[in-house]
Amino acid sequence: MHTWTQLILSSAHGAEVSEKAKKEMGAYFADLIGLREGSTGEDVTSLLGAAVGRGEVTVEEAVGLAVLLQIGGEAVTNNSGQMFYVLLTRPELAERLRAEPEIRPRAVDELLRWIPHRNAVGLSRIALEDVEISGVRIREGDAIYVSYLAANRDPDVFPDPETIDFSRDPNPHVSFGFGPHYCPGAMLARLESELLVDALLDDVPGLRLAVPAEDVPFKKGALIRGPEALPVTW
Repeated sequence: MHTWTQLILSSAHGAEVSEKAKKEMGAYFADLIGLREGSTGEDVTSLLGAAVGRGEVTVEEAVGLAVLLQIGGEAVTNNSGQMFYVLLTRPELAERLRAEPEIRPRAVDELLRWIPHRNAVGLSRIALEDVEISGVRIREGDAIYVSYLAANRDPDVFPDPETIDFSRDPNPHVSFGFGPHYCPGAMLARLESELLVDALLDDVPGLRLAVPAEDVPFKKGALIRGPEALPVTW
């Protein structure tokens, strides 16, 4: 599963390899969800299988959600590595979170806003009709790329956007997307990040990088940004 996810998220092996991995993962989930129809289990595939059995979603829709959740789990891993890279290279931020645990959920949201999540702009949207936005004509069939990273640093929305501000409120970042395609795992990703911050800051108070910050290796050729490894000591 991990290998499939890595191939889907990497551009280094070519589109054919990525598409093959996605089809193989989809076939695996289709079989698993099919076996779970009518299940009363609480794992993701059982919930999706039960929803298929009740006619609430199609098998294709259930498989799509399962694949998204699996891929999203890998994204949380990468983003958590980045989150602690920031906290360990800016120890004053980590110390504040140790001193004020009540602000951690808001701090996680701010780190999600500030940290670049992708190595690229992302998926394209296709215009269904001619439209004009801010004096620019977009024609039917044009591919449009919307940068979540730029949106999260929009000074019209976020005052002083380059600053990490744990008191930022409101914080309408779009790290999980927006609208009907909002990330289905957003609440889980937040919860995982908050639990990780609690565990490491509270249980490993001497946590620090074991190498100079510039020696931390970051992934290359991956769609989701993050360190290959985060060497630490305490």
